[in-house]
Amino acid sequence: MSTKDLPFTQQDLHAAIPARCFEPNVWRASAYLLFDLMVIAGLYWALTQVNAWYFEWPIIFMIGTMLWSLFVIGHDAGHGSFAKNRMINSTIGILVHGAILVPYRGWQRSHALHHMKTGHFKLEEVFRPAGKGEDTLFRKIIFRSGIFVIIGWPMYKLGIRNLTTYKPITGSHYLPQSDLYTKSVRVSWYLGLAALVGFLSLYIGLGVIFGWGFFAKYILAPYLIYGAWLTFVTYMQHVAPDVPVYDEKDWTRLKGALASVDRDYGPFNWLTHNIGNLHVIHHIFPTIPHYRLQEATDAVKPILGEHYLTSDRFVVADFISSQLRCHYVVPDDGFERYESAYGWLKPKQPIVSGNGTASPVRTGDL
Repeated sequence: MSTKDLPFTQQDLHAAIPARCFEPNVWRASAYLLFDLMVIAGLYWALTQVNAWYFEWPIIFMIGTMLWSLFVIGHDAGHGSFAKNRMINSTIGILVHGAILVPYRGWQRSHALHHMKTGHFKLEEVFRPAGKGEDTLFRKIIFRSGIFVIIGWPMYKLGIRNLTTYKPITGSHYLPQSDLYTKSVRVSWYLGLAALVGFLSLYIGLGVIFGWGFFAKYILAPYLIYGAWLTFVTYMQHVAPDVPVYDEKDWTRLKGALASVDRDYGPFNWLTHNIGNLHVIHHIFPTIPHYRLQEATDAVKPILGEHYLTSDRFVVADFISSQLRCHYVVPDDGFERYESAYGWLKPKQPIVSGNGTASPVRTGDL
């Protein structure tokens, strides 16, 4: 089946989803936020009670994981799916993201651009692919080493928005000179920066008072882990040998939204609010609250058929596969496909589609 003409429309998918899936419930969303905060508080208390590294590091990892969960709450607010009230969404987004050092309005705008052009060869906002002759030394170092998982999130906020070009002024998430800034969000832009600066000042103050070892253990390490989660999951959602990339001629918003993969993170699926395992439906309908994603996915899977990409393989194994096989894209029939720079790698077996068969659309002979 060709990707040039999908056998369904976005309206078909919308009609299949129960109306309640599009209705945010502020009380339910607040309960998830409260749960995250309580778990984080409990983990920090536990960290103060142990001294052995083999107890400390699992706790620190879980704190970073829960900060990633907290990011997802702010992410819902940024999509207007935390509450029906716009002021509540902005307030929650500014405070929650400020606490984890995210400039809320700048991120919200760049994230909207990601949704607007997902899967676009030249306009994708994150992990934009390179053509075969565009795989620069910088990209090779950042991507093939895997170091982007650790440094990608800070780099992105500072202006390397697609990990390809560096624009420290116009690409920044912080500066009003950024192309993300608009006068319509001027007040909330600065409120978001004020929240970030306030929390950052608090964290630095704790370092001054209790020492930089304390700062590294309680603040820096969990922050790096949460940033690694964010970068890793985003990469795994959108980069794989099976995921198509479209040029301007072939791209449509719906085909771009379907250029995503739902992956199984085991017990972290629910704990991180299904951001990694139910991502395809989020790209089709970004305003569905995270606690309705499973219901919505189940409703559209029969319609999507072979166009629904999912993988239940061990996610780290898939990451290594993508690292080895997704270096640049080359033209194919109606889309661009990822290719490896390593000639000794044989074509990869396709991801199994939602109906249990290999998808010829996305994978072909990859």
